[in-house]
Amino acid sequence: MKVAVIDVGYNSLKMVNYLVEPDGTQRAYAQFGMMARLGEGLEQSGYLGKEPMSGTVEALKLCRESAALDEIKHVLLIGTSPVREAINREEFLRTVQEETGMKMRVLTGNEEALYGFLGAARSVDAPTMLLFDLGGGSLELTYAVKQKIVRILSLPLGVLKLTDQYASKDGTFSKKNRARMTKRINQLLPSRKELGLDKGAVLVGTGGTARAMARFHQTSVGYPLNKVHNYVVDVDSVERMSRQFFKMNLDELGKADSIGVDRSQTITAGALVVRLLMKRLDLDALTVSTDGLRDGILSEFLARGGSAIPDVAQKEEIERILQRPRISTRTGSNYHLAECLVRNGILDQRQETLLLMALERGRDPDCAQAHPDALFGIVMSEDLPMSHEDQVLMSISLVRARRSRTANWFLRKYGRLLSHGDVKAVRKMGACLRLMEILDRSGASFKVSYSGGLRINVIGSEGQFPLELVKTAAMSFSSSIKRNVFVAVSVKEGRRKEEPAKARL
Repeated sequence: MKVAVIDVGYNSLKMVNYLVEPDGTQRAYAQFGMMARLGEGLEQSGYLGKEPMSGTVEALKLCRESAALDEIKHVLLIGTSPVREAINREEFLRTVQEETGMKMRVLTGNEEALYGFLGAARSVDAPTMLLFDLGGGSLELTYAVKQKIVRILSLPLGVLKLTDQYASKDGTFSKKNRARMTKRINQLLPSRKELGLDKGAVLVGTGGTARAMARFHQTSVGYPLNKVHNYVVDVDSVERMSRQFFKMNLDELGKADSIGVDRSQTITAGALVVRLLMKRLDLDALTVSTDGLRDGILSEFLARGGSAIPDVAQKEEIERILQRPRISTRTGSNYHLAECLVRNGILDQRQETLLLMALERGRDPDCAQAHPDALFGIVMSEDLPMSHEDQVLMSISLVRARRSRTANWFLRKYGRLLSHGDVKAVRKMGACLRLMEILDRSGASFKVSYSGGLRINVIGSEGQFPLELVKTAAMSFSSSIKRNVFVAVSVKEGRRKEEPAKARL
């Protein structure tokens, strides 16, 4: 099933197309966006302007035609702060429906925060999270502990709104207006006490400003990955970026690839909001999420079986969606193999988790059929709830299971993102994964024990068991962990063959 989600914001309009598999997994495969600036002038007049409305409607027509061409069955259209704040809101909604045939659902500030949290929380590993969604017209804050939402705030601190209020005509900020903007932001931001913020809370940011700041920082430090999701920026770097942006004019900002012409007008105000938020709440790092509002809207739509999303979002329903179990990797014989390796000190629990996730990723047809050179990019392109270091380690281990020389090339290129221990672990994890993949693809059932070495007793197979492949993989794994590995295959009469895959040091 194909679903498109269109988000009409204060500054931009974005459409993301998703492919939803029968098992409920989803991935974005295309997106369209433009700076429609629907909220331009709204702060002064209270009305949506004729030109911004006309431009937005024309952009929605393009979205409608694009969806039809791509045979997208469901198009979910939502409006945020500019629509909900406008005096002429009903006129705009009526025009949209008449000219595009699409009905727009207008979110409240709390709903915007809830859906943003739902989208981000599913792809960021942060049990205690303060999520901010910084848009053109508002700043949404959602604080949650163990996926239970504690506090929601919607503040009029959008980047376009602040820029319209405090920037000069050339887009720069005088010292006086910078001070006034700083004072206004600090007046509206909550304190740690007001939020009830725990010491272990992780700050997660979503929206264009957070993504642009991450890209700018990656460029400045020569970061080797083309990946923003789950990228971490420390508070000192955020402060340096904010001060640097104030010193740059629009032309200089626009020429930065990570910012671009469209975002150059709002990035300075946005970075200041992030900097002051981190300072006020005494938070030392920002984790950037590329998932947010649109992903949350899709998640609820799918949770309701593809039926229309409700008129009012409920906090309890969002929490229920988050708490639904995902497909577990901790089942089957390979899980027991990994568990045995942890129990006997061959793997640690983190390596076990990454191996089982790599095994699951390797089953995907795109990964199973991919050339080893392309496999790393396929896995790294996924927005998974893990750090970049963990995802790189998992991806290179998966490549190592297919071709060691290619894995070594990726280690040379991306090894600086890994600890020394992780680099050493790649050979062990790759060899283990190779053995697990062969056993998995053979459809074999087996039992695992540890006595004088790792013992794998194969007790059944869907077809002819690939004994020679298993012997080779077992010997490679034995060499990598410097322990014996034994493999035995049961015969139909119930007797066991002599252990043929016996790798000794």
